[in-house]
Amino acid sequence: MKREEKKLVKNTLLLMLGNFSSKLLVFLMVPLYTSVLTTAEYATSDLLTTTINLLYPFATLMISTAVMRFCLDKCKDSRQLLSIGIWIEFIGIAFVALGSMLFFNSGNLQGYRYYFLIGFAGYSLYTLLMEYAKGSEKVGMYSIAGVCNTVALISCNIVFLLKLGLGIKGYLMAMIAAYWITIVVLFIGCRAWKDLLWPNQIERGYVKEMLQYSIPLMPNSISWWVSNSSDRYIMNIFRGLSELGIYSVSYKIPSIMATISGIMVSAWEMSAVDDFGSEKSRRFFSQIYDMWVHTYLIVCTGLVLGVKILALILFQKDFFSAWRFVPILLYASIFSGLSSFLGTVFTAAKKTKAVFVTTMVGAGINIVLNFALIPLWGGYGAAIATAVGYLATFFSRLKGANSIMHLDVDYKKHFFRLGVLLLMVVVSCADSWINYAIGFLVLLMERDFIADVIKKVMRRFYKKRN
Repeated sequence: MKREEKKLVKNTLLLMLGNFSSKLLVFLMVPLYTSVLTTAEYATSDLLTTTINLLYPFATLMISTAVMRFCLDKCKDSRQLLSIGIWIEFIGIAFVALGSMLFFNSGNLQGYRYYFLIGFAGYSLYTLLMEYAKGSEKVGMYSIAGVCNTVALISCNIVFLLKLGLGIKGYLMAMIAAYWITIVVLFIGCRAWKDLLWPNQIERGYVKEMLQYSIPLMPNSISWWVSNSSDRYIMNIFRGLSELGIYSVSYKIPSIMATISGIMVSAWEMSAVDDFGSEKSRRFFSQIYDMWVHTYLIVCTGLVLGVKILALILFQKDFFSAWRFVPILLYASIFSGLSSFLGTVFTAAKKTKAVFVTTMVGAGINIVLNFALIPLWGGYGAAIATAVGYLATFFSRLKGANSIMHLDVDYKKHFFRLGVLLLMVVVSCADSWINYAIGFLVLLMERDFIADVIKKVMRRFYKKRN
């Protein structure tokens, strides 16, 4: 195995330890949430977390992304990078605190201001320190922090929801506590206190360079938010909290795909900058892109085949009907993941403006379709709008990425198989047994890739034993 492949595999496995195992445990908490919370309460908690994600890029100027990217450049001073990140986030948190005085005076979120503020501050600092750990290639610490976050979240949920019966407030308290416990773990584990500088010690050159990188990512992040989350607000306007709660919980199964994508992107970001622009790098990008497409096809097919079984286990009471939206959202998550991969071509080349432009294409289409389809079809309309938006982002990024680095992959084969999978998704939404036959066909087409993966795993297993 080549050096760059070993690095990618090692980082992927470490990130999987901290992310996939932890996200899997949180995923298994869904039956608790859907049995303890009403659909309206679940929708309210989802709106709060969605609002945090919306405000985060505005308030922090996406500085955490710059901290990660510039830490990967070994010539940069990590003390300057982390300190700039923390001070900018403190200023952003202060502005959000002032703005929240108006935002939480009316509407469905009234009475949740302090939960929101402490949660926003926790999420912001948690994200920054996780990105700092990743950029500093302290991947082991990154993984440990991920596990700690999960253990804290599950433990607090058990105490606040089951033992104390605090309902939605207990759910929010558990989320907040998990963030702040993990912040302490990261601060100590990464020895971050040694890297902190006072504002008068910060070099303006670093600030300017980091903001030139991160600010173009703000509208990109907001555009991703539009694609990911704007449907919640529009669902609330046209359909109400109860239907929004059902639609929101349908995202829990596609979150498996999102977790896999997040792990792969996180590991890939640390490898993408190595020798970027060389022929060797181009071949490696092409190889990894091809692997991602096959992986997404197999995982998505398996999840669509088992969607009703998963829904029976996870979605209690009124939430069960959420399974209807899951196949479309799973299909959408494929193009979300592939768009994230193609985005690394732009960020490795430090062309972050192109990242924004390509994301805006999908976000614009998504929000127009949300207003057009949600009043007519509710959750189905929102899911279709999400899928079409991600598809538009994917194609615009594919064109832009290939103008920077031509990827040598068999697009015709990929699109044919994605087309067959789309047919399976449509049939699955109609609740027809034919989707099982189509799913078997997709897996049959992927048999060579599956066999190759099994051979590689077995070869490495026997090599270690001998």
